[in-house]
Amino acid sequence: MFTPNGVSDTTSITKTRIKNFFRSMRLRVFLIVAAVSCGIGCIVCIISFIASKNLAIESRKSQVIDYADKLITKMVSNVYTASPTQSTDINKELELVSSLYDGRIIVTNSRLTVIYDSYHFEEGKTIVSSEAIGALKGNSNEYRDKRENRIEMCLPIRDISMLSNSPAQSASNYSVNSLVQGVLIISFSTQDCVASSVRLRNIQLFSGGILSLIVLLLGIFAAKGITRPLLKINQSLNNTYDGGPEEEMHISGFSEMDDISDSYNKMLGRMASIEESRQEFVSNVSHELKTPLTSMKVLSDSLIEQQDAPVELYREFMTDINAEVDRENKIINDLLALVKLDRKSGDMHIASVNINELLDLVIRRIKPIAQAANVEIIFESYREILAEVDEVKLTLAITNLVENGIKYNKEGGSVTISLNSDHKFFMITVSDTGIGIPKAALERIFDRFYRVDKMRSRQTGGTGLGLAITRSVVKMHHGSIKVESTEGEGSTFTIKIPLSYIPEV
Repeated sequence: MFTPNGVSDTTSITKTRIKNFFRSMRLRVFLIVAAVSCGIGCIVCIISFIASKNLAIESRKSQVIDYADKLITKMVSNVYTASPTQSTDINKELELVSSLYDGRIIVTNSRLTVIYDSYHFEEGKTIVSSEAIGALKGNSNEYRDKRENRIEMCLPIRDISMLSNSPAQSASNYSVNSLVQGVLIISFSTQDCVASSVRLRNIQLFSGGILSLIVLLLGIFAAKGITRPLLKINQSLNNTYDGGPEEEMHISGFSEMDDISDSYNKMLGRMASIEESRQEFVSNVSHELKTPLTSMKVLSDSLIEQQDAPVELYREFMTDINAEVDRENKIINDLLALVKLDRKSGDMHIASVNINELLDLVIRRIKPIAQAANVEIIFESYREILAEVDEVKLTLAITNLVENGIKYNKEGGSVTISLNSDHKFFMITVSDTGIGIPKAALERIFDRFYRVDKMRSRQTGGTGLGLAITRSVVKMHHGSIKVESTEGEGSTFTIKIPLSYIPEV
């Protein structure tokens, strides 16, 4: 038994399915194929019908004209217009032709008096129509009655042999006393031509209907063939969305589907990499935040267990606890900075900044640290450079690079900062003479919490977030950062940033 809500849900699902069906690609491909095939079939049928009808009518007209020419030749040779009653053979032939083509034949003399009528209605009467008068002047003409499917032709009866012997005589000079002996008016039906064309059209419609049905069936299969890969893609995406197994997609057929399949597989690989990085990031954050707390817990427990501990021991342990608190605070601050940098570039505070002065300021701030580590800082500038940057963020990025160059350097080593530009970008290079980076670690040094030497990083106070922050800052400026390093000889970081900042749309 259905509840009212169940009935409502079922109705809603049915409506959604109907709506999706009418919006589906399969239906639209089928309708396109059907419309094109039917449209082409109708056009071909109409053109074929008109062409076949006209061809049949012209063929009939040509046959009638051939008979008429033969009759005119006989009439001229027998002087038929002068004595029609004596030319019984011609009269019989006229009767035969008129009955053969379901028509009517009228013959007049040079005075347009009817001397022969196959219907025997007009004999002895005079015809004064414009067509007959024109034919008497030597001009052939015709009239088509499309409603009754009949053609009427008015042909001059003239001696062609005499005309050829008198070429100077113009057709416009034909009169009652000239070469035209009379007029042959022949009317014939084209109904059977139209009927045969209709029969041909019906056959074509029947054949076209069968062909259209075949095309429609092919359209259904074609629509299924086109949409089947898309359904597979949709199923794979739904499986991934529902938390199912992330299997690679292999769809063959269309080259576009191959491209989509390859892109989907790349996306799966990227998602797996991101998930691995996320899990590693969470693990690293937990570890980094837990380590100082563990140290403080151990130190505080040791003090609690020693009831009469000397003041010197308290001072030593409290100093260590304070150092761990500072370390915890630095990790949290770096994490907060990284979270802020992950936001969109709408948080950027862009201004025109003198990059030379910015680097001078960074060097003055870091110089005490370098002197304490016995590391020399060298600054090389090739020109004055003004660029549109976020001064605070860029200062943070360059400071991280220079501090790393000092931390992982050798005693008596150096860090060289170079500044240069072209017409579009400015480049900052930070090179050190330190311990270098192993080749296998170069691809991961910008990952969060990644350390090449974890023990040394902790001893120098590193959090593993400095290079990740630097890369985020550079990307927010639509720039790029590259690293080259030789283990045991040093590392070189190169930042390339546009002189003019282009905000994201």
